[in-house]
Amino acid sequence: MRVDVQEPRVEWPTVAVALGVYGGFLAVVLLHGLLPRPVTVALLAVVIAWHGSLQHEVLHGHPFRSRTANEVLGSTPVSLRLSFRVYRRSHLRHHACTDLTDMQADPESFYVTAATWRRVGPLGRAFLWAHHTLLGRMLLGPLVENGSMARRDVREVRDGDGRLLRWWLGHLVAAVVLAWLVVVVAGLPWWVYLLGVYAGNGLSLVRSYLEHRFVDGEATRSAVVRASWPWRLLFLENTLHDTHHAQPGVPWYRLEALAAEVGSDERAAAGAGLHAGYGSVFARHLLRPFDHPVHPRERAAAGLA
Repeated sequence: MRVDVQEPRVEWPTVAVALGVYGGFLAVVLLHGLLPRPVTVALLAVVIAWHGSLQHEVLHGHPFRSRTANEVLGSTPVSLRLSFRVYRRSHLRHHACTDLTDMQADPESFYVTAATWRRVGPLGRAFLWAHHTLLGRMLLGPLVENGSMARRDVREVRDGDGRLLRWWLGHLVAAVVLAWLVVVVAGLPWWVYLLGVYAGNGLSLVRSYLEHRFVDGEATRSAVVRASWPWRLLFLENTLHDTHHAQPGVPWYRLEALAAEVGSDERAAAGAGLHAGYGSVFARHLLRPFDHPVHPRERAAAGLA
């Protein structure tokens, strides 16, 4: 079922989020001397995770009708690590994928192949098991995510993707300038900033931890987490992930109403999963993997059937 709603020229709820994100980041950087270091790191983590949610909203065409205006809004590299244009292309490939969770087709799949499982040996397998727990995803996920992205992009640049190289070079220049302003001009210790970036990346991975799970047949592979309002605001309602995948162009503040219209709770319950909230997710999966690291289609080849 598709619900068409004419959006305004400027989506003010998203503009308000952008003001909160960039204003919050500026406030933490300028006032860090008045705060204990652990508080500074925690606040940076929250703002950086929120910035990631804003970037996700922006790459889907919000809050302006102008792509250039949206790119300006989303490209400030407060997390340092990720080019907005690279993220946009990769994430839109994820949405275009007709076989979600497949390791070869879906750039956001966390499953591995049977060949990888055989190759990594006992220590590597222990790492993969840990990475499929929620605690492991938060602590190890930034390394895995950034490493996978680096390997993929280096391969594509070597294959002749000059545009990708230009995107990364432009991002690196912007990130160096921002880091200089934050560390040298504002005086925030570099290790505090980097720790906040890493923690923010890990916090963002709480959202994506259960977003997709392989299921056979026509059932949705996108989950729903019925989160409380702080999580919903932090992740801009992307906890309703089945709803987002059903209509990725709908702005975050309309997803709650749309979820009922498209039956996302029922679809998720019959497919990738319907979860009562992040409290239950933490309780169930903090130390317990949500699935085997090897993709279900390849488990027989890995001797795991």
